[in-house]
Amino acid sequence: MQEGTIELTALTAVEAVTAIAAGDITAAALAEALIEQAQRWQAVNALVNFNGDDFLAAAQAADEKRAAGGPLAPLHGLPMVVKDNIDVAGFATTAATPALAGHFPGHDAPVVRALRDAGAIVMAKANMHELAFSPGITPPEGGGKIIYGAHGAARNPYDLKRSPAGSSTGTAAAIAAQVAPAGLGSDTGGSVRNPAAWCGLAGFRPSIGRYEQTGVVPISWTRDTIGPMARSIGDLVLLDGIITGESQPPVAELDKVRLGLDRDFFCTDADADILDIFEGEIDRLTAAGAEIVDVKIPGLEELIGAAGQGIAMYEIIRALPRYLVESGSGVTLDAVFSNIAASGLSARLDGLCGTEAISEADYRTSMDEVRPALQSVYADCFQANRLDALIFPATLILPYMLQEPGTHMHKGEEISDFAASGHNVQPASIGGSPGLTITAGITPAGLPAAIGFDGPFGHDAKLLAIGKAYEAIRPPIPAPPVPILHQTVS
Repeated sequence: MQEGTIELTALTAVEAVTAIAAGDITAAALAEALIEQAQRWQAVNALVNFNGDDFLAAAQAADEKRAAGGPLAPLHGLPMVVKDNIDVAGFATTAATPALAGHFPGHDAPVVRALRDAGAIVMAKANMHELAFSPGITPPEGGGKIIYGAHGAARNPYDLKRSPAGSSTGTAAAIAAQVAPAGLGSDTGGSVRNPAAWCGLAGFRPSIGRYEQTGVVPISWTRDTIGPMARSIGDLVLLDGIITGESQPPVAELDKVRLGLDRDFFCTDADADILDIFEGEIDRLTAAGAEIVDVKIPGLEELIGAAGQGIAMYEIIRALPRYLVESGSGVTLDAVFSNIAASGLSARLDGLCGTEAISEADYRTSMDEVRPALQSVYADCFQANRLDALIFPATLILPYMLQEPGTHMHKGEEISDFAASGHNVQPASIGGSPGLTITAGITPAGLPAAIGFDGPFGHDAKLLAIGKAYEAIRPPIPAPPVPILHQTVS
């Protein structure tokens, strides 16, 4: 695990590419350490069909290129994992659904191509909830084990019996377990930010349209976006710059940052341990000079309730067939829907094609009235209060047990733990503005709690800069304890 005095598996992406470029470590040594780490963390079930020999060969080729001299690309030798709904040439894109087990796209998704052109090595595809459709996965009627997808459930490294959130489960688990320094997920309704929150990471949802979305098994052309995940904001900045081609973001000075907090929407009925950590970090930011402003975003809860999941429910049964054809999968929508593995998901998808189908009229109401109204009240909040960002607890609840998801009381209503986990990320999910999650601390139970930052649409670079400034004053987050080799969990 060590080369000289460097703890290889603990390296961030920035640290890894810097050390490789300087000759302090080799890409092969880093790959060997990560292969060993993947063995230690087999129980987390983060990787899909991981081939250590192929990974090591790619790292050795990177070292040979460095030894030959000449300029190196900015991500030269950096290992990454990629969620299994994002196309990577040479790897299957299964989206954790049985019908796509033999689907090998011939081309990288554009986001992946940008990273590989910059020297990154895709070490493995990462596990996920089937089709990234977390809302459709429900406990089996009459009891029994919940199945989350064709590859089984990825587990939270901080407690292997708990959920890593969804749906970018394997990407988050691999990075948290120090099996990979960074990776890609996808975020439709929180699927990058929630796993980052529950696995002690940083996760970024860019403004809709900032990243090319071609080459991804889709849910919603309105709401889907790829998002990077890592153990530091500096890594997100690095990856975002490569993907977009933009220069590094400006440096944010906390004593010049104005942050808004709508306590009613974001804090009501949050877990007490989450709130304790959140309030402590608000105090830390205030001591560093940041201005925290109490705000109220009118009608936000009602607008989110009105929007619901209707946009995604309407678009998935139209977007998925298009991907199946354009990617050359040779698989039909009927074949996918007839071979679903996840508990409850088959009935949910069948319903969307029949009795539960979202009508054109309801979809148009969501797109033409509800979503624009939500975008407007969010934008008005930033402008009227002169905010650089909104700040809030990233999730209302701590990670629930994988096989025992329950319910949570929120404003007098009993909602599912899944809904509670994603409550605070819905404004950016539906409206398309950028969102950033950063772990803020570890609760007395040993579970991560995180802060969320939302920015105005298109202000992605500023949001990342604010996150980096906060991270600089926050104490380091301890890594999860390594489990016993070949540990089994129920």
